[in-house]
Amino acid sequence: MVLQLYHLHPAAVHFPIALLALGAAAAALRLRKASPEWLAQAESWLLWLGTLSAWATLALGLLAAKTAPHAALAWEVLADHETLAWWTCGAFSALSGLRFFEKRRWLQLSLWAAGLALLVATAMHGAELVYGYGMGVGAR
Repeated sequence: MVLQLYHLHPAAVHFPIALLALGAAAAALRLRKASPEWLAQAESWLLWLGTLSAWATLALGLLAAKTAPHAALAWEVLADHETLAWWTCGAFSALSGLRFFEKRRWLQLSLWAAGLALLVATAMHGAELVYGYGMGVGAR
């Protein structure tokens, strides 16, 4: 198998999904009164690493959109997937900044919820491109 550049995007998508989902879980666990002190640092690091990996994945996705074999019927879903990815990265970038400067938990929790909803929608569109349209999947 010859590695194509567009193969990097589907390999990378798992990092922001895992890191940001774990960060959201840490944020939810911090709602308990008896949560350990280290959980706040874990939440921050998972968020920051997840956000960086989301931006890297978006960059790889933009590269994949230019180099992967395309299915003509998938253009609309691809455009929506890209738009959702930009919004996802923006939401988590805003939340990352808030972790430095803003201490209102309700605002951070709201952005966690919005970011996760965008992340799931982005992932679902990506799954539709691969499993519904066979985008980037070669026949053997």
